[in-house]
Amino acid sequence: MKNSFKMKEKKIAREERNKEKMSNGAFVMAEFYATWCPHCQRMHPVVEDFKKLMEGIVEVVEIDVDQEKALTDLYTVESYPTFILLKQGEQLWRQSGELSLERLVGAVKEFKD
Repeated sequence: MKNSFKMKEKKIAREERNKEKMSNGAFVMAEFYATWCPHCQRMHPVVEDFKKLMEGIVEVVEIDVDQEKALTDLYTVESYPTFILLKQGEQLWRQSGELSLERLVGAVKEFKD
C-alpha cells in the first residue's frame, strides 16, 4: 500500500515537472509516446539520437501517455508518437507518427533562428 502511494506521488511529481518544463522552457520538444506502441518503439533510437544532437539547443521531454494522462489531455494528443515543439509554452510545431531524425532537427532549425 505504502509503495503504491510513493509510485503515485512520483508519477504526479514527474507530470508536474514536465508540465512546468513545457510551459516555461525556453525551447522544448515534447514526445508523447506509449510503451505498447510499435511506432513509438521504432522512434526510440531516433529520439535518443535527437537528444544527443540537440543537447544545449532544445530540451527533450518524454511523456508516457499512460502515466501522464493530464498532460496528454491538456495537449489533446490522440495518436502516438506525437512531437510538439514549444517555446515558453507556445506551440510552434506539431507532428504525429514516425519521423526521421532530419525532420525533427529541421523543425527545431526552422523555429530556432
